[in-house]
Parts: sequence; structure tokens; C-alpha cells
Amino acid sequence: MWALVIAGVRRRLAALSAIFVAAMIGAGLVVTAGSMFETGIRLAAPPQRLDAAPIIVIGDPSYTMLNSAGKETTDHRPFPERHRLDPQTAGKIGQIDGVAASVPVFMLSIGGPRGALLTGQSWASASLGGFELAEGAKPSNADDVVVSPRIAAAGQQITLSHNGVPRTYHVSGTVRPTAKDTGTVFFAEGETIRLSGDQRPDAVAVIPAPGSDLGTVADRVDDAVGDVRVLTGDQRGAAENPAVPGARTSTIVMGAVFGGIVLVVLTIVVSSVIGLSVRQRSREMSLLRAVGATGRQVRRLVVRETMIVGIAGTLAGLILGTPLAHVFFAIVRGSEAVPDGLELRLGPIPLAVAAAATTFVLWLASRGAARPARRARAIDALRDADVPRYRMGPLRWVLGIFVALGSIALGIITSMMSPALVTATSGPAVLAGSIAVALLAPAILRLGIRVSGILGRMSGDSLSSLAVLNARARAGQLATIAACAALVIGIGAGNLAPQVMQSAGDREAAVANLRADVVVDAPAGIDPSTLQKVRSADGVKAASAFVTSGGWIERPYDSTHRDRPWTVHGVSHDGAAGILENKVVTGAFEALTGDSIALPQVTAESMKVAVGDSVLFRFGDGEARELRVVALYEDLPGYETLLMPAGLVAQHTTSRATPQVLAVGDRDAVADAVADIPGLTVGDRDAVEEGAQRGVGVQAVINSMLVLVAIAYAAIAVMNTLVVSVLGRRREFALLRIAGATRDQARGVLSRETLIVTVTGVLAGLAVSAAAILPTAAAVTLGSATFGVLGVVLALLAVVALLVVPVTYWVARRVLAQDSLTTLTANG
Repeated sequence: MWALVIAGVRRRLAALSAIFVAAMIGAGLVVTAGSMFETGIRLAAPPQRLDAAPIIVIGDPSYTMLNSAGKETTDHRPFPERHRLDPQTAGKIGQIDGVAASVPVFMLSIGGPRGALLTGQSWASASLGGFELAEGAKPSNADDVVVSPRIAAAGQQITLSHNGVPRTYHVSGTVRPTAKDTGTVFFAEGETIRLSGDQRPDAVAVIPAPGSDLGTVADRVDDAVGDVRVLTGDQRGAAENPAVPGARTSTIVMGAVFGGIVLVVLTIVVSSVIGLSVRQRSREMSLLRAVGATGRQVRRLVVRETMIVGIAGTLAGLILGTPLAHVFFAIVRGSEAVPDGLELRLGPIPLAVAAAATTFVLWLASRGAARPARRARAIDALRDADVPRYRMGPLRWVLGIFVALGSIALGIITSMMSPALVTATSGPAVLAGSIAVALLAPAILRLGIRVSGILGRMSGDSLSSLAVLNARARAGQLATIAACAALVIGIGAGNLAPQVMQSAGDREAAVANLRADVVVDAPAGIDPSTLQKVRSADGVKAASAFVTSGGWIERPYDSTHRDRPWTVHGVSHDGAAGILENKVVTGAFEALTGDSIALPQVTAESMKVAVGDSVLFRFGDGEARELRVVALYEDLPGYETLLMPAGLVAQHTTSRATPQVLAVGDRDAVADAVADIPGLTVGDRDAVEEGAQRGVGVQAVINSMLVLVAIAYAAIAVMNTLVVSVLGRRREFALLRIAGATRDQARGVLSRETLIVTVTGVLAGLAVSAAAILPTAAAVTLGSATFGVLGVVLALLAVVALLVVPVTYWVARRVLAQDSLTTLTANG
């Protein structure tokens, strides 16, 4: 058997190359998906400022969602801000057996000379980053600081600001410059605590006692202190960048979704190519049956041939996957979908999973596609025409219809989802539809051929009639090409178009309720005096501080945000009404002072809350407070936000600062009013919109890139399948030439056949994509994305055309170039 298998592989190497390419690319892409999965699990981010601390403790970056009874669930979401620790945490850790020292770490946003943004730390944490005193003395009182010599020299006076409030400090010393220092200023411990506002450290560095086991000490710390995460090794970088732990969910989901799409495409492509190969070899299979081979042996022959080539392609894909994963991760990081500092991790597990998954898919697809080989009859070897009749089995009909109904059901669910969640069901709807089309491809193609036959008779084109007859006779084989074309259009348009619509809606919603046309940006924060200067500028009608964060309403139970945090806008009580378009229904924005909140009217009604009631709100940094409801207002359905006092929100952000002032008025007048304050940037309405939309659509861009990779994979499958299909018909076209057809006529018949099959596949793909596009259009009520959706569809149609037309021309020229008698002799 194995000798026959090897001989078959050698004789059909060209045809089997399509399986090799599919397996190689599939395995490489699964490795890439696996690397994202492993990166999300390991979250490797080597520390810079805290490298000397073997153990670092941070607040648990994952928020545990609550159910309607107020009990914790198993559903976790990342906190939008840095989850700080209790002020007593460092003291508790210092008393644990095996701990030599525990150092509270504060990381403050400080405005430096000429508007530079610096990081403020306590001098006690300087040694953790390798900083050593080079000149002068350490800070001993509240007016002393130690800085890098590129910022100031020892003995000088320097003006620094926190949250926009300036203060003059004495530079008591400087540190030796290090490659890791991006701009740091060290304060005395008391001044650091004062600047923090709430005394809550961002992290605690733990120094184990000499001779202590690092793992044992880390476990003791984890057991002794609740609601924390203990970091060791390369995970310690999460203490410096709070976006690192928040990237866990997105990278894992990214890898899982991408891997799922690739495996679905791989299954469809391999099944189609193997099925096509089996149908083209029907006479060969019948001859094997005629010489005594059983149906099981014939099927085993096909499976083994496929597995030999497929495993070789898989091994090549594992080699290809490593550089592909690094390139892909670099693109993702460049798109700001993952934070700086997070490093790619690709160990043996993703490689093993890619090898196992690809091999299993190959085996499963080959066994399913090779079933017709088992049913080959010896009598069929006597037929002169190599056009076996193909009929779909009842199981394939049932599965195809069942999956198609599932796709429709998911589409209906999508239409009822909130705009933020439409892709959660629209993507699976497209995958289900693509599988259904692959299963029902022969029936769909026969329908397309029937319509083409009517159109051909109406046109009176004899070549079209011949093409229809050929396509009808070979519907089982040509359905493979139609399925691959449908895959490109279905997965492409069905995933990209909803992303375009969702991003357009999110961008419009981000600015729809902002009346402001001037923005003042200050990364280190803005103080009340700056806000007053903006308000006093000529032509300014209204101005308000503006802070963006997130969080959850814990009581009463909020059913609207069970899977994501609320977007929270911090505003000034005496300026909110002027910069916002929201219409107040009850209460007043002027009452937004202290611990207060304003709610969208629909949210308040769903929670049965009125003005004067209280809600328990969990801020983005993990702290919870009772807030009194002071106003209800109208908001955009599906895009609601919460309003709170700017100072309250700023206290619970990572920077602890108010970064913006929004105003309605003249930009130049505002710029003149704050010209004497360093570090401020004044922008117009475009800058307002750019700031409000910052970060919107980043995940959509990455998801689109993942889909584009899958589309490219499916597009290669279209090309491979078309080549294999046409090259396997040399004898048929040779007979057509002998019967009197010219090369141009034979080429015309092939072109019309390909057109019928491709158009049928494209229409099927558009039907699949409609299961996502139409429901998404119903759910996303904002955003003018008609041209974007149309552009996506036209671009995909162009991709299919650019693949099919040149490939058809090249393969037809190659098939028809050889002398007809020679072809018949070689293939007879």
C-alpha cells in the first residue's frame, strides 16, 4: 500500500501541491494565532524602573463582575485605570516571614521644564531602577528633589507641576543617567505621599530576605494580602504600565478568533481541494476497484497521499510561523492594539497545537472528502467520458441547512445587540454561513448554472450554451471553486463591513454630544486657575474641565453593562451645560459637585433610580463610592455615558490629573490667554474630535487585519483550486480541439464556465455577508458608513477578479498550448 501511495504522490505532485500550500499557510497562521494566545497568558513585560525588585505587588487588575444578587461571578474584565493598593499594604507585606523590605512605589505625572512630561517617584524607590546618586544629596524635605542632570543641575531651582499646580523645588542632587530613564524626578517620601492625594501606592516592591525561596515568599504575600496580584520574572513590567495586564483579554481573544477563522478556512479549502482531486481521479479509482482493491483500501490510499503532502506542508508552516508571528506582532504593536513593553512569547505549545490542529483538520477533511473514492465502481473504468455524476448525500443536505439556519438565527440576534457588541455575534454568523455554503456548494452552483442557462439562451451565444452544459456536467468539481470564491467574499465582507459600520458609529457617538470647539491639552494636568483663564478669554461662552475614564454601577444592579465598563466623562458643574449637547430631563448639571453623578434617563429608568437616590459606583482604579444622582439627561441610544465632577474622576485615573479643558469660543483668544503656561496645547474642533475619538476603532483595525490575512489565505485557495481544476481537464479540451474548436473558442468556453462558477460563488458570499451586514446596520444607528461598506465589497470583488482572470488566462494558455493528439496519448 505504501509503495502505491508514494508512487501516487510522485505522479500527482503538481496537483497535490495545492494541499501542501494550504497546509503550510494554515499551520503558519495557526502558529501566529497561538503566539498571540501565549502572549496574552504570559504577559511578559520586563521591568525598567523596578528591575531590582524580585517581587512586585500591584492591585488586582481584573474586576469581577457581579450578578443581580450582588454576588461575584466568574466573569472578569480589566480595570480601565491602574488599580492602586491600600496605604497599609506595604506595612502588611513587610511583616511577612521571608521579606527583608517592602517599598511603596508611586508613579506620578509631573510637568517639568518647558512642558516636559516626567515621572515622579519617591527617593526610596530609586535604587529599584538602578538609579544612583551622582552629585549632591538625597531629598530630605518637601522642597528637595533629585533629577537627571539633563533636566537640571544640583543646586538649581526648578519649577514642577502636578495636576497643573506649579511649585518651585530645590535640586538637592542628580542621579547617574541610565538607558532606562525616560525622565524621572525623585521626591522626599512625605512630598510623594502628598502629591498622590490619597496615599495609595501604585505598587509595592518586595525584597526577599537572603536565602529565602522566591516562589515561597511570593505565595506567602499572595495569601496574606487580598485583592492583589503578585508579579515575578518578566511579568513585573505590568507594575509600570497598567495597560499590560489589561491586554490579556484582547490578545487572547485576538488569538482565539484568528485561529478559529484560519481553521475554518483551512477545513473548507482542504476539503474542497481533496474532493476535487478525488472526482478528477474517478477513473483511476474505478480501475483500482477493477483490479481487486476494496473501497476502504481506495479511501485509505487517498487519505495517506493527502496526509504525506499535508504533514510536509504543516512542517514547513511551523518554520514559516515563527517569523510570521513576529512580523504580525510588530504590526499589532505599531497599531497601539497592545501596549509598549509587552513582548511576544512563542514557546513549544503554540507550535505543538498548530501541528496537531492542522494535522487533525487535514485528516478529518481528507477522510470526509475521500468518501466518494470508497463508492467507486469497477464498471466506471470502462466509461470513455471522465465526468462522474455527483449527488449530495442526505447528511450533507441536513448539515448544510442546519448550519444555514444557525447563521440566520445569529444574524437576528445581532440586530438586537447593542452597537458595542454586534461583532460578538456577526462574526460567528459569517463563519456559520461560510460553512453552510461550503456544504451546499454543489446545489448552489446548480442553481447558478440553471439561471446562466436561461440567460445564455436569451443571448443566443453558442459558446455560453456549451459552457453551461460543461458546468452542469462538472458541477460537483466546479463547486469547489465557487465555495472558495464565496469564502473570500463572505468572510471578507461579512467581517470587514460590520467593523466599518461599528467604527463609524463609535466615532460619531464620541463627538455627537460635544458642543465644544476648542480644547486645551495638558498631559501633566490642568489646575483651576488655568480653567479660569480660559473662561475669561474673549469670545469664550463656556468652558469645562474634561476627564475620561470608566467603571461599573454595582448597586442597584445594572443589566446594561454586564460585559464592559461604562464610559465616564468628568466635567465642571458650572461649564458642563455649555460644552455638552445633552438635554437635561430632571435635575441640573450645576449640581455635579462632590460625590455625585448624572445618569442617562433610560439607564435610570431601567434601574428604577431617580434624582436624589444613590448608586454604588466602582471606579476604574478599583475604589467604590456611594454617589448621589443629581441629574437625568437624554443620550444617544446604545452609546450612553455617565457624567461626574471632573475632580472626582481625575482622582481615580492612572495619572491622577485633569488632562483637558473644553471650551466654546475662539481658539486664538484661548491660546493667547494661556500662552504663559508651559506644556499646554490649544486645538480647534478637529482637535476636539481627534481627542474624543482617540483609541476608538483600534481593535476594529486589528480585527480587520486578522480578517485580511484570512482573506488572503482563501484567495490563494481560489487560485490553487482553479489551477488544479483546469489542469485536470487537459484531455477534455484536447477532444474539444479535435472536434473542430479553435483555441480561442476553447478558451472562450473555459472563460464562460469560470465566469458562471465565480459569479455564483460571489453571490453566495454576498448572501453570507448579508447575515452580518444587514443586522449590524439595524443595530448601529449612528455613522455614515455606506461608502465604506460599498468600498469593502468592491475591493473584495476586485480581489476575486484579479485572481480569477489572470489565472484563467494563464492556465487556459498552458492547457491549450500542447498538441491535442499528444495530450490524448499522454492522458489516455
